[in-house]
Amino acid sequence: ASWAAAKFRLRGSLLVSGRHWPCLAPAGRRRVFSTNKEEPGKAIDFGDSRAAFQSKSTFELLRAWSVFQTCAIPFVVRNCDTLYNMGVRILGPTFVHGVLRRTMFGHFCAGETVAEIQPRMAQLQELGVGGILDYAAEAKDGELPEIENVDKDHEEETMGAPRSARLYDYKGEKMCDANAEIFKDAVRNVREATPDGFAAIKLSGLGDPRLLERMSTCLVEMARLFEKLADPDSSAQGGVQKPNNLINRDVKLDYDTFKKSWTRFFAVESEEELRAAFLEIDTLHDDLIMYHEWSTSLKLSEINTLVRTCRHQGPLYRAALDAEEVQLYHNMIARVKGILSLAQELKVRVMIDAEWCDIQPAIDHIVLFQQREFNANADHPLVFNTYQTYLKGMNGKVLRDIEQSEREGWKFGAKVVRGAYMVSEREKAEKRCMESPICETYEETSNNFHEAIDTILDRPDTEILVATHNRESVERTLQKMAELDVDPSRVGFGQLRGMADHLTYTLGRHGYRAYKYVPYGPIDEVVPYLIRRTQENSSILGSPGVQEERQMIGREVRRRVLGF
Repeated sequence: ASWAAAKFRLRGSLLVSGRHWPCLAPAGRRRVFSTNKEEPGKAIDFGDSRAAFQSKSTFELLRAWSVFQTCAIPFVVRNCDTLYNMGVRILGPTFVHGVLRRTMFGHFCAGETVAEIQPRMAQLQELGVGGILDYAAEAKDGELPEIENVDKDHEEETMGAPRSARLYDYKGEKMCDANAEIFKDAVRNVREATPDGFAAIKLSGLGDPRLLERMSTCLVEMARLFEKLADPDSSAQGGVQKPNNLINRDVKLDYDTFKKSWTRFFAVESEEELRAAFLEIDTLHDDLIMYHEWSTSLKLSEINTLVRTCRHQGPLYRAALDAEEVQLYHNMIARVKGILSLAQELKVRVMIDAEWCDIQPAIDHIVLFQQREFNANADHPLVFNTYQTYLKGMNGKVLRDIEQSEREGWKFGAKVVRGAYMVSEREKAEKRCMESPICETYEETSNNFHEAIDTILDRPDTEILVATHNRESVERTLQKMAELDVDPSRVGFGQLRGMADHLTYTLGRHGYRAYKYVPYGPIDEVVPYLIRRTQENSSILGSPGVQEERQMIGREVRRRVLGF
């Protein structure tokens, strides 16, 4: 039946994690914390610079202060890529990289090899802090393995459907296979260097971002179709187009409405066929189709068949994947599953990074199906998704995903961030004559951020990593944990290496799950990553939080040098 083609499933995802979940650490590698720690729940003073930086040498503090001062200069941030390239051309890479190793690279990165990062990870563990390893380099053209296509027998397997600091240029399937091997190495390195930590991986490195964008368009149009079918009089029928995160997914679809609306958009051979299709989607057998039933019953490979019955050729018709794209999608999913299977074998957790809005729906759908497989029948989640709360309506998505995990019996794991790229996403929405998906103010973003955290904390069978450099958000989360009597083992806090040390180390010293996001890799390949991160996070580097940290560093250096 043509409607049977409107079924998607998915199984793709990336990223790795572990830490403070001792049951996941390999045998003999249980996490050992410093004995100089206080129990969770005790009042915390994040403003105590002496305690916050006791593990740092005076040189490291002076370097941190200098890096923050430099990153606060707009001209340097805007032109750091040009300055770097000019320095390499005039002074040579050996000299420039030697300077960077002792400054910017040394401040933000743990090293170039596993051997270099292991002592730094051990130091973090002694301070009660875990690591989130991110291999911040990419495959070179001379390191490309042979491509191996997915067998066509897997066609019936499930499929699916903010801007990241590390971007991938799609150079072919062999490059994606090479990136997959790099990500597997990252998983192995987590086990060796910080066995209770996470490994961070991006889906855009495992397939053509343009394919992810087309998949996302397909998914978003199917969500809009559901809204139109369930509520024919809704605003989804016309006017300014709503972004994906504001599409109404709370409506319900009964058979009569389904029949009436469906025949407006698609040609139908018989009512028997239509009724059979409705019953197939209605997995709860309650004569109603909910959005979670709609979204999980669709196969991406079958959308092409469905749209052939469209009465009008719209965005969904144009976004349907052809046979070659379906094969490329299966190749990508095979890479993802290979990484996650290795992570499961090594007991390493995976954290899936969020990326830009045009490809995020595909990433979310892939992650959901991977969580169904790898987070089922487990005490703790293996796969964590990332929720960017600068997007409007994100708390509703968090709640829907938690409810789906409860219905289906798998563990919900999430990293919650405010996000970035607000300006670029607003500009794209304006050019497309769409409502902006981004919260209008920082305060709205913060409210969204805190609501999502509260929603997760309020559900007992969930785990969360609160990724923030904002002291007030950390303090608010701790207060909420106390109010709800939340087990501290369910909640982690993450900050970038080289930033917000007064938060990370203070949390670790008080027995909370604290993490540093740690990039590593060959310096010549990591520097472009650092440049992008510096430019894209320039607002953070100039924020009141960083200014406070810089002042605390200055006080501690003055105390050590002058004695007061």
